Amino acid sequence: MLRYLNHSDIESATDMPETERLVPEPSPPMPAFMPDDYQDDEISLEDAYLDTYYPLLQHEHNRFHGLFETSQKSFQRPPAYHGNLLIAERNKSQFSHRIHRPQPHEMRIGSRKRHVVGASTQFADNAIHPTIQAKQNQMYLITTLLPSQCEQPALINRVLPKELLLRIFSCLDIVTLCKCAQVCRIWNRLAMDGSNWQRVDLFEFQKDIKASVVENLAQRCGGFLKELSLKGCENVQDSAMRSFAAKCPNIEALALSKCKYITDVTSLHLGKYCHRITYLDLENCSALTDRSLKSLGEGCQRLTELNISWCTNVTDEGVRHIIMNCPNLETLICKGCRGLSLNCFSDLQGKMGSVKTLNLLSCIFFNDVTVEAIAQSCPLLEYLCLSNCSDITDRSLQALALGCPLLKDLELASCVNLTDAGFISLSKNCHELERMDLEDCIQITDTSVVNLNSGCPNLNSLALSHCDHLTDNGLAELCQTHKDIMKVLELDNCSQLTDAALDLMKPMKNLERVDLYDCQHITKDAIRKFKQVRPDVDVHAYFAPASPPAPVQPQRRGICKCCAIL
Repeated sequence: MLRYLNHSDIESATDMPETERLVPEPSPPMPAFMPDDYQDDEISLEDAYLDTYYPLLQHEHNRFHGLFETSQKSFQRPPAYHGNLLIAERNKSQFSHRIHRPQPHEMRIGSRKRHVVGASTQFADNAIHPTIQAKQNQMYLITTLLPSQCEQPALINRVLPKELLLRIFSCLDIVTLCKCAQVCRIWNRLAMDGSNWQRVDLFEFQKDIKASVVENLAQRCGGFLKELSLKGCENVQDSAMRSFAAKCPNIEALALSKCKYITDVTSLHLGKYCHRITYLDLENCSALTDRSLKSLGEGCQRLTELNISWCTNVTDEGVRHIIMNCPNLETLICKGCRGLSLNCFSDLQGKMGSVKTLNLLSCIFFNDVTVEAIAQSCPLLEYLCLSNCSDITDRSLQALALGCPLLKDLELASCVNLTDAGFISLSKNCHELERMDLEDCIQITDTSVVNLNSGCPNLNSLALSHCDHLTDNGLAELCQTHKDIMKVLELDNCSQLTDAALDLMKPMKNLERVDLYDCQHITKDAIRKFKQVRPDVDVHAYFAPASPPAPVQPQRRGICKCCAIL
């Protein structure tokens, strides 16, 4: 506790013997206990020094100047430091003072940082003696020269463990990883770690990808790489894929679509080293032959999805080899494989039991024999595309109705020989159908639509474009029975539909899109009214602009008989 001494106290002190006055008092020991209001999480490094030196400064002042009385009870918790404001409180009932400290200015000397500190002192009631003020200022200068943890730069490489940084990098895309690799050596090692390159898609950089890039990628990733897309990377050749297959044996998904320089050599090495592949996309690799499929069938027996679309050199032999050696095959896409014959799937009963998706778009030689073989071999088939297979007839639909009751998606666009009889048979057994594409099935009428309405309760997407025999009557029943589930209706070029068709669609709650291109009897005004009632539905329609009026030919002036000589 500090207090000012009055005049009588000073006089009594001067009456003391000189020897008694000059004997210095021993420094008080540091208290061995902490006050009740002390909290560890509130004491900084600066506070720790204040705990040590503030009582000593008080005691030294009292010893040599004799102006104050000191009591052991005055040794309270040192001032609390809050930002740039140091509040020192000693016996709040007597006085209080604040010392305001400006921001320190850094001055670099050699390799160390020091702070030059200015301090200004304000006194509440002139209670601080100049000596104490000088001692305090000196103490602040000493403490500010000490390193402060809060002022040290937070280096992420020192704060975070390498495992956590590696986990963060695993969430970045390829471009960001490459940028991070240029920051420092530590980030370069972390960014280029093989665990960050398990799934790589180079489609966006297809024009810049060369053989050396694939080889370097394989060297760096090694066994970590599981998925790689080289779609459209036309510069990739067999030499790069040979190195890739040997160094990345754990690859599971590989897309080589439109890699036109890939040959049977690549397939040979994939079958030799990459036994874990389940997904393989070889679309538009036109140089591949049956040898490729034979190598893949022998070495990649875990295949579940294979795309060999537009590989025109592939024949029945290659496809059959894949089917017989890959028992887990679920998806086979053979769009535009014109080397396949009508007997491609014959005598394969029991070998295609796991196939659920089969896309045979534009396989022009397929007919009813082919579809009957598929129906007998694929009891779990859910998706089938036979668009542009113009030789199939109602026999195919009858076979599918008997052999593939789980069909959900059926595409039969441009199958011009299909009639109402086939769809009546189909609707009796295929009750799981959800989507049908019947564009250009020009022979079907309202009868087909009515039967599909009753037999396929889950139907939510139907394409009837260019079905010229479809009328408002057939559409009326569809809109009534499927008003709660129908989402997409494609009715382009249905010449007999009128504005009444739009009125029938208004109650369809989940309708999302309607295509009405070139419907001659549907007007702009009807579409405008429909949009007012159902603004949430996308209506796609096109109306040719009105032909401009023919320009009026100016009348030729007659020639005066008098000017005939001119």
